[in-house]
Amino acid sequence: MRSDLKSFSRVFPWQGQPARLEIQNLTALMLLINLVGLSLFIYSWFFVRPYNLLAWYEQPKLTLRPFTQDDPSTLGWLVWAFLVQGGLYWLGWRLALQLRGRAAWLIVLGGAMAFSIALLFLYPLDAADIFDNIMHGRIWGVYGANPFRDVAKQFADDPFYPYVAWRRTSSAYGPIWEMLAGGVARLTGDGIVANVLAFKLLNGLFLAFSIGLVAVILRRTAPERALAGVTLLAWNPVVLYETIGNGHNDIVMAVWLLAAAWAIFERRYTLTILALLMGALIKFIPLLLIPVAALMALRHLPDLRARLRFLLTTSLAAVALIGTAYGPFWYGLQSLGLGRRTELFTASLPAAMRAWLYLTWGVKDIGWVISLAAAGLTALFVLWQSRRLWTDPSWLNFVQVSFNILIFYLLVTCLWFQQWYTIWPLALAALLPPGHAPRLAVLFSYAALSKHLIFGPLLFWVRPRPPRAELEMIFGPAVHTLPWLYTLLALWLVRQSKSNTDAIESP
Repeated sequence: MRSDLKSFSRVFPWQGQPARLEIQNLTALMLLINLVGLSLFIYSWFFVRPYNLLAWYEQPKLTLRPFTQDDPSTLGWLVWAFLVQGGLYWLGWRLALQLRGRAAWLIVLGGAMAFSIALLFLYPLDAADIFDNIMHGRIWGVYGANPFRDVAKQFADDPFYPYVAWRRTSSAYGPIWEMLAGGVARLTGDGIVANVLAFKLLNGLFLAFSIGLVAVILRRTAPERALAGVTLLAWNPVVLYETIGNGHNDIVMAVWLLAAAWAIFERRYTLTILALLMGALIKFIPLLLIPVAALMALRHLPDLRARLRFLLTTSLAAVALIGTAYGPFWYGLQSLGLGRRTELFTASLPAAMRAWLYLTWGVKDIGWVISLAAAGLTALFVLWQSRRLWTDPSWLNFVQVSFNILIFYLLVTCLWFQQWYTIWPLALAALLPPGHAPRLAVLFSYAALSKHLIFGPLLFWVRPRPPRAELEMIFGPAVHTLPWLYTLLALWLVRQSKSNTDAIESP
């Protein structure tokens, strides 16, 4: 009789377990839908309602400061809203680790789209960069001038001139971005709201491309965490706030980091280098990853002939791409704007070091020395990570090494730090397994917000304001303390884990 029951159970498995799993899955889906609704309410009520683009667009260079003067609790409510959104984001990511199926994908992608549509109507509060981008786009697309040579001051009658913060400064971006900006500005016309929405939609398009690349890559490499990886990027409140809400263009560069990760997975090494170069022609940061990508190619190619062919083909294609991109704008080496990058310091370890040298020793013209030292330290770290990649030339290790380089640059050697830069490593963290890297990327993105919402107001809104050098001594370390501490903790835990593993394996 007992053997008959065993046979019956093998032929007709117990139906309670699948039913229970189905109920759990439906419960998780309903919870995910509720998270979307609550997050959308918070974005709409606490972000868009008080700072609506349609209500405030006639006010140039509007920031949070005048709102806090009228109501000191304004900043506190925004901080609270970000913290709640962070909790909802974490819950959504945890659910995405468990869920499978089309319904879960539709909820996650639909939620990201709903959040983005709401944030389209947020007035850009944390910087005037989107207006500078529009103005530089108009310099080329409307006036036919050169945004790498000509500045906003020369076009004082333009309707966007009152909104521009850097009126005497040429474009800080690469030619690919200026082509995109010029095309959008030319098509959109002179309307303030129309241009702001158009540039935000351009960012939204590249955010959608980035999400698509994360989905495609993970469905090939780790389908069990594809939905979680997409959620990590698509629902991140800082990514949405900075990309859609404030219109920063970092996602336009970050998409090429993901394209390079896809190309290297497919072992299309020339495309990998060209993808990184495309990103560098928007913002220079992907140049840091070209050495490790080239090393990955040389490590995998079978013989000397294949390696020489790769080097020749890639070099010719890179020269052609650079020439095509810079052709319409070139007027000499000044087009690269290299000198300007050594003069800008804020909210970073180098900025604090520069301020300390000035306050302690009276050293003033030290910026170029610090920038050279930071560049040298970055190069050494890239070499160290290249050695790590040579010993383990796997695709996943390439992504990890690239993430490490970006994190090191932002935490240690970046001269001019802004909170939206944290989008770069977070895009790559979406491809990595749950662990220290994604946690650090998310923590860093939130810690960086303290520059805009906590330490910036505390240090720079006071009157009379202390000297800038005194503030920079505090500013960068205050913003970076949490990610520094977590990085040290993660390194210690990894070392401990390795020591325990070695102890177990040793005879």
